[in-house]
Amino acid sequence: DAGFPKEAVRQGIEKGEVDVVFTLSATGEVKDVKVTRSTHAVFARAAVRTVAEYKCQGQGREATVRVPFSYKLE
Repeated sequence: DAGFPKEAVRQGIEKGEVDVVFTLSATGEVKDVKVTRSTHAVFARAAVRTVAEYKCQGQGREATVRVPFSYKLE
């Protein structure tokens, strides 16, 4: 789960949504990370950082993966 961005707290933003799409290579490498929807840039940056850290198991062929993120200040 992605942590709530401190920058959003400073800006007084309490929630946000982001959709990220990336290519998972045959060997498990995360490539071509793109934000397809974001309610605010601060959440887009946080989601891209999170996806960039993913460790994935390759499936022997490339796949396109969509990951929705939902941020809410608790």
